[in-house]
Amino acid sequence: MQNIDGNKENTKGRRFPLYLLCLILAVAAAAGLITSYCLRKDLQAQEKSSGIVIEANASGWNPELPDLSGAQSSGIKIPGYGDITVPADTNIWKITLANPQDNNCYFKYSITLDGSEDPVYESDYIEPGKAVTQFDVSDTPEAGDHEIYMNISTYSMDENHTRLNGASVKADLHVVK
Repeated sequence: MQNIDGNKENTKGRRFPLYLLCLILAVAAAAGLITSYCLRKDLQAQEKSSGIVIEANASGWNPELPDLSGAQSSGIKIPGYGDITVPADTNIWKITLANPQDNNCYFKYSITLDGSEDPVYESDYIEPGKAVTQFDVSDTPEAGDHEIYMNISTYSMDENHTRLNGASVKADLHVVK
């Protein structure tokens, strides 16, 4: 290429820094991706080593339900249950086991029947704003009316997973043929 004076310019000298700049940007992007991947793996390893298992079957849950907490603005919100009906011919129950969005803790459900200490179902940790909507029970009761207890244990979301208060919600269970 010639400049205004008619002399040829050396364009090779200008291209070298551009190639070098592209190479540096590519290496930096690759290093960022590798660092991000390693940090995510480290976080997952920390979760596993702390003994916490998040419920794999929990999905997003945020229905438009009225707030029945009255003037209560703090504390852990516990869902209530009315009459529940399940079929007698299956061990898959469609009951929503939710952790309300406003909670700042994990929930674990243990479902017992008729005052028994042996649970028919136990969940893993359920995050706030998520719910298990169906689950397998270990023992299907006979057709008829039973008492079901939704025993809810709550745990802090910090690295200690300290047990907080909990609740046992009683409801009427109708097992139908």
